[in-house]
Amino acid sequence: MTATDFIPLVDLAAWFDGTDDDRRTLAAEVDAHLKRCGFLVVVNHRIDPSVFGDARAACAEFFHLPEESKAQIVPDSDVYRGWIGGGKESNAATYGVDTPPDMKETFAYGAVDVADESLRTEHPLWYAPNVWPDTAPSLQPAAERFWRESLVLADELLQLFAMALGLPTNRLLDACRRPTSTGTLNWYWPYTLEAPTDGQFRIGPHTDFGTLTILDRQPGMGGLQVLDDEGSWIDAPCVDGSLIVNTGDMLRQWTNDRWCSNQHRVLPPKASAPDEELISLIFFHEPDADTIISPLETCVSDENPARYEPIAAMDYLTEKFEALSV
Repeated sequence: MTATDFIPLVDLAAWFDGTDDDRRTLAAEVDAHLKRCGFLVVVNHRIDPSVFGDARAACAEFFHLPEESKAQIVPDSDVYRGWIGGGKESNAATYGVDTPPDMKETFAYGAVDVADESLRTEHPLWYAPNVWPDTAPSLQPAAERFWRESLVLADELLQLFAMALGLPTNRLLDACRRPTSTGTLNWYWPYTLEAPTDGQFRIGPHTDFGTLTILDRQPGMGGLQVLDDEGSWIDAPCVDGSLIVNTGDMLRQWTNDRWCSNQHRVLPPKASAPDEELISLIFFHEPDADTIISPLETCVSDENPARYEPIAAMDYLTEKFEALSV
């Protein structure tokens, strides 16, 4: 099996420009894909390439700063905002896999636009204000633009997903009007800076936490791999102008295990490509903090009863984030 056999290419032109029949056909295809594989390669997503180019250039400026400069904006307490240096996270730990810390640096930020400022007081952990470096002034505007454009796409995907599940089009979107979505900008440093130890990855094997993930990545030897349904690690395909979209644990639970949340990993830097450094731009979509995640009505039947108890999105995510830190 090749990567493109398992991870399908999905053309969103049918969603944006097609007829009602085109949309329904696409929705049925997406449902079939996500039952088997929680990863899609999407094209015609309507995000301008400059969004990614500007964000990646700003990231390079920031991550190449001296460490003492970046350390001025480390996260306070439990709020996932700011610079997370190397050796601080193990994504594999969230899945119970014992590996050395991930070989990356991260800049994390939360909701750029909050519909109601009272949310910052009501849920300070989930709607905390962002922190930005004075020493890399291009980062804030570029990162905020990436977050906003990704949210627009995520809202469209939620409507497509609702149709795929046989739900009213706004059923999922209405639970995500005040999203706690996180922007995560990852720098994978080169082999020349630090070589991996045994069993160490740029990001260890894990599944994502939330509803869906939108990823713009750079191809490289130390790239993204996905665990297929035969238990083999396969390289995620690279298609010009595409984005990777994958479904997370929360959506799997919301669909009562109808849809997948595949394990994936990012390979360590290679001695054969000693100067390769990569930057990934990631948008982790998450619903309103107080949305109750309970198996959806079209995913439950007498033959397939609900497998999960209702839980608030913020409580579900808290457990995941606590397992992330080293």
